[in-house]
Amino acid sequence: MKKKVMMMTLMSLMAVGVKAQVYAYDQAHSLPTMDLYDTGVMNMTLKAMAETAAWRKQRYEERADMALEAYKNGQWRNVIGYVNDALSTGFYCGELFYIRGNAFEQLGDVKTAKKDYKTGKKYNCTEAAQALETLKAKRKAKK
Repeated sequence: MKKKVMMMTLMSLMAVGVKAQVYAYDQAHSLPTMDLYDTGVMNMTLKAMAETAAWRKQRYEERADMALEAYKNGQWRNVIGYVNDALSTGFYCGELFYIRGNAFEQLGDVKTAKKDYKTGKKYNCTEAAQALETLKAKRKAKK
């Protein structure tokens, strides 16, 4: 332990006290700095952010359309996959949670369906709220 502390102290002193290797006739140059308020950099950053948001929105819309098409055709596993892709973009819609919940219910996963219905209800989807009430009524009828 003492040996490690001694070596770390020695290395720290060398790093602080010793300068980098200097060649003959070298001139000291300061590192380039970037002004955070440089309008060119700020505009470039804002443009990149806008392009990313536009790309995510386009991907969301494509996946949501594919999920709705799979839902109409009764392809429940595809619905779940497309909705997961659409929601991974960061855009949310209560209807997507509703159709994914319905797909889970059709596949027999009532617990996950209930979670999706609750989330859909949170995002003001009336169909999800109705499906949640229907699911609760079905569970009461079984008991």
